[in-house]
Parts: sequence; structure tokens; C-alpha cells
Amino acid sequence: MSHLFSYDFRYDDNVYETETSLKQEEVEESIGRIYYKLVDPHTIVNGGEIDDSGHRLLRIKHEQFVRDALHGLSSGFAVLDASQPWLAFWSLNSLDIMGCDIDPQLRQRAVNTMKQFQAENGGFCGGSRQLPHMAGSFASIMTLVLVGDDETYKVIDREAMYRWMMTMKQPDGSFSMHTGGEVDVRGIYCAMVIASLLNIMTPELIASSADFISRCQTCEGGIGPYPGVEAHGGYTMCGLAALEILGKTDVLNLGRLARWMSSRQLAFEGGFSGRTNKLVDGCYSHWVGGAFALLQKALKRSQSDGYLYDRAALQRYVLACCQDGRMGGLRDKPGKSSDLYHTLYCLSGLSLSQHYMGVNPKELISDNTSVYSVPARMMQWDAMPMGTEILGLRSNMVKPVHPVYGVSLVPLAKCIKYFYSLPPLVVSLV
Repeated sequence: MSHLFSYDFRYDDNVYETETSLKQEEVEESIGRIYYKLVDPHTIVNGGEIDDSGHRLLRIKHEQFVRDALHGLSSGFAVLDASQPWLAFWSLNSLDIMGCDIDPQLRQRAVNTMKQFQAENGGFCGGSRQLPHMAGSFASIMTLVLVGDDETYKVIDREAMYRWMMTMKQPDGSFSMHTGGEVDVRGIYCAMVIASLLNIMTPELIASSADFISRCQTCEGGIGPYPGVEAHGGYTMCGLAALEILGKTDVLNLGRLARWMSSRQLAFEGGFSGRTNKLVDGCYSHWVGGAFALLQKALKRSQSDGYLYDRAALQRYVLACCQDGRMGGLRDKPGKSSDLYHTLYCLSGLSLSQHYMGVNPKELISDNTSVYSVPARMMQWDAMPMGTEILGLRSNMVKPVHPVYGVSLVPLAKCIKYFYSLPPLVVSLV
């Protein structure tokens, strides 16, 4: 396993300084100081092998950081009042990915909180007495997936959820995030995840959604929020994952997408940027790095074909640059503060770079686009044998994460098994 670090990989502005180039050089300088300590200084000029023992996941510190947040947040977090389900999801998912215990009291507390956010007419709100929101619904349901059992799942009003999502459905295949709200690829992803988990996918719900996503692919190759807008890592993950649920990744120009995604990994830092000519950010370890598993499957690449990005370099960036050794938690980049959002998505990206997530070709479902094939297709995903690549100590390993849903496999399988054992939902929209 080669983890080459060399100053030869640094950004070259060709003597034309810009605000962007100066910020890039500043970031590289801060990261270079960290990497320099991890290599033999006698070989640094020509590049050196990173000392893997210097990369340790500070699991105990990160667990404490998350648990402290679950005990209460300061008044400064009032600006996130409409993101309360997300705070729960980021926290609980981080604990689960790290293999930390989520005790019965914490599970029940999460269930009781999500109950408060469920709107009478369907969907979940970002906080009490707010409008139901597609993103809030996603976060609420994924929180219940993480802590759930059969009794927990009964909290979700499937019929009301379906009715509400159909009111958000737009003629062009997209979804509004809330009544009168914005329309972009996130809405489709949230709707497809919710529908596929709750067994409420119908031809009417998914109509034209794949076509909308295909029109969001830009000339660069990535996916933007809506047609005609710049490609972005987060929307690319959302669009590609939604198409995987729909069984329609072939509507994209996959070669162009592969080129754009590969270009997001920065040669010197090893992490990913979210857009062209932007700085590295730890959260894109998930939003871009995690999407490569979906791209590999769409391209019909097997494990023996190799990976489309440098997995070890990404792990190096997360472990060396994104961990807050003092406060715990993970962050965007050196010099930034850790937070719950970056903690989760750095850990998720770390997982998806450690484990080769794929589908056994012998188990591929021939009926790829039918709504009835969704549970079987989604549960085909697994960590492939001999596909694990761990930078540093073996204790750095975290749980495998499903590339579509972003949670570990066991709670996801439990949820799907429950909802697909229920009779089909019959709803009149008249």
C-alpha cells in the first residue's frame, strides 16, 4: 500500500495569483505541516512513505464529543432550531458507525423526540410546530431506523407520509422541500429513500424523477441542484443514490461523471472538494468519496478492476487533518472547529474508503427498475471479501456503511424487513 506524500503535488498557480489560489496555498501550507511530521524528513524532498502508526482514530474523544452534544447544546445552537432531527441523526449515526453503544434510554428518547416532529397531515418537521420538510422527514426516519424495532417503526404514519410526499411532487419529476419551498435534487433523494424504506414506492411517486436528475448533469459531468446549475458534490451523491434506488443510473453520462468525481480528489491533500476550483473539505469524504461505490456499480466495475480514487489518501486526510484532538469530533480542515455534521460525514467517508462496498455479480436482480425489486436490490450491497483497506492501526476500522442510505447495514436490514412484511399501501389521493 503506497501512501506517497510529496511537495511536488502542491498547487501551481503559474505565477498568476488570485484570491482562490492564495487560499489554496494557505490550506496546503497548514496540511503540509501536519503531513511533514508523519514522514521521514530525510526523504521529504523526493516524497516519503507515511508512518501508518501515526494515524489513529480518536474514537473515545469523538464518542465523548457526541455524547456531550446529546446532553444539551448551548444557546448558540438556536440557529439550528429547524434542524433538530438532523442533530439527532448526525449524533446517533456517528455513534453507530464507530460501534459505540446506544442504550435503551437514549433510543427511547430519540423515538419520543421524533414523535413530536411528525405532522398531522404527514411528514416530519425540523422542530415542534413547524412545517413538514422533506429533509427533516429524511433525518427523522433515518434516526428511527438507527434506534428502531417493530414498535418504533409503528410511530411512522406511512399513509400520511405518502399523501404528503405526493403533494410535494412536481410535474417535472422533482419534489419541493416543503410547501412553497425550493426544488432540487435533494428532494428526490429524500423522497426515494423514505419511500424505499417504508414500502410506499409507486409509479406515480417516482414518475419522471430519473429524467429530472439526468437533466441536472452538467457539461463538467457532475450533478447540480437543478438543470443549468453548477455541479456540486452533495447533489451528485443525492442524484446518483436516488438513481440507484430507481435502478436507472444508466440515464447519466457515466464516463463524464467518473472524470468529474475523480477530479474532486486533491493530489496534495488527499481529501475531496465539492466543486471545481474549491478547497478541500472533510464532509466531501462522504458526499464525493462515498459516491464512488455507486459509480463503480453503475460502470459494472468489479473489485478486481481496482478503485477509482485513492482510498488510503482519503483516510490519511481524515485521520491526520480532520480530527480535533483537543475537543473531539471531526472537522472540515485544519484550523476549523469540529461539529456534528462533519463528525458524521468524515466518519462515513472513512468507512466507505475502508470497506469495498459492492454487489456480488451472481446476485444481481434482473428486474432492475420495478418498484417491487427495490428491497432486494438495496440489500444486495455488502462489504466485499478481501476489499478492506485500513490505513494505520486495525483499531481504526469502523462499521461498513450502505452507500445509498449512509447508515450501517444491520439496522437498515431490520427496517426493510419490517416494512416489506406489511401489505401494500392502498391510498386514494382524491
